[in-house]
Amino acid sequence: MSQLNKKNQQKLQVIEYFKNGMKNKDLSEKYKVHRSAISKIIHNKDKILQHKETMEKYGANKNFCQKRALGEPVTGPVLQAKAKQFHASLNVDSIFRRVMPGLPDLRNVTG
Repeated sequence: MSQLNKKNQQKLQVIEYFKNGMKNKDLSEKYKVHRSAISKIIHNKDKILQHKETMEKYGANKNFCQKRALGEPVTGPVLQAKAKQFHASLNVDSIFRRVMPGLPDLRNVTG
């Protein structure tokens, strides 16, 4: 897990503990940070939670880019399923069509 991801997970844990009634002082002792850091996290909890939702919603694209950068293969059916999910999340009334770019052109060229 990357350091940034670890910090974000800790921020979410701080927010959860705070919602369950844990005090700022106890949280600062638990995570070994200053009380003002805990206060900033709690003050910005709406932004942090909104960012979490956004990452959950659009994290598939980031995951795809990471896998491609590592050289791991990403199959067509997986990409199509993710594209269909993304289209559904846009709440668009149009019909979703899967298009395989290059195939129609290849058929026309080879005759």
